[in-house]
Amino acid sequence: MASNMNSQERVLATIRRETPDRIPTFEWDIDPGLITSMTNGGTYEDFIEKYDLDAIMCGPSYRKEPVENGFTLDEWGVTRMVGHEAYPMPVHSKSPIKTMADLESWSPPDPYAPHRIAAMKERISRFKGKRAIIVPLRDVWSNPRDLMGYEGLLIKCATEPDLVNALVEKCINHSIALLDVAAELGGDIVMSGDDIADNNRTLISPKMWRSIFLPHFTRWVDAIHDHDMYYWKHTDGNIRAVLGDFVEAGIDGIDPIDPVAGLDLATIKQKWGGKVAIKGNVDCATVLVNGSEEDVVDAVKTCIRAAGEGGGYACSSSNSIHSGVKPKLYTTMLDAIREYGTYPLDMDRLSQ
Repeated sequence: MASNMNSQERVLATIRRETPDRIPTFEWDIDPGLITSMTNGGTYEDFIEKYDLDAIMCGPSYRKEPVENGFTLDEWGVTRMVGHEAYPMPVHSKSPIKTMADLESWSPPDPYAPHRIAAMKERISRFKGKRAIIVPLRDVWSNPRDLMGYEGLLIKCATEPDLVNALVEKCINHSIALLDVAAELGGDIVMSGDDIADNNRTLISPKMWRSIFLPHFTRWVDAIHDHDMYYWKHTDGNIRAVLGDFVEAGIDGIDPIDPVAGLDLATIKQKWGGKVAIKGNVDCATVLVNGSEEDVVDAVKTCIRAAGEGGGYACSSSNSIHSGVKPKLYTTMLDAIREYGTYPLDMDRLSQ
């Protein structure tokens, strides 16, 4: 165990499943409205500094232009609309790829376009060497889902697997090309958030996942490691049936061990903690929304007891800091992680 690590060193020790000076904390996503209110009009970068998070997300940018009915059209050819949360959701009825002819005439955006990486360069320049640089990209599910629509993709997996396979290959080739950029700019970790499960089960059968998607996923993980970066896989939902596939493909970390889907942090740590780093999972659906400060502290202590021993653990929300999270409860979580997460852990105090 090292003492007095900076944030970058702390996160990298964690993803290597080593014991850092204290448990790191960072988030996959933070609501822009909360960022504005909690920084008095500041930026995401200001938020990272003000609340001393151990990692910053530095991802590529894609342009969108307005079209009819308040929709936008992005560089992928996907029509989107902004919902309650800030994420621009795809309008599946307008999905651009329905046939092999559609796919053959379609190309993904240029991964090397100057505007793609301008914000990445700026953030990495500001934070490199101080905080872990995490590059959020997409792996095998989200781009095909957006391009075909949920219903279209699920149907085509059963009726035209060759079409889906060819689409996934085009999309993952784009993500792999972005690894060149990320590595050159100084990225430490790649994180992708392609959710393939709901609270009950995977969205497609494990057999179909292994047949169509897993070979591309494995190539993706290998490419990340070939670029000398680590890979922290984010996915919500009940992923029990495919978590072993993720691990065997070579992921370095898993996030967020979704409690709403019935996943138990201690069980995942015990079974998989020898092979992957674990991140999670203070419940952002209830505790960080409607809980008391005492509830939040208890949740943090429970998480640390479950997964903190031996290192290889980052404490965070169970998904993201969304618009419903109460700022005071989030800052209470951060304070508790720092108070109780210093190594060597005081298990007696954590049990009180």
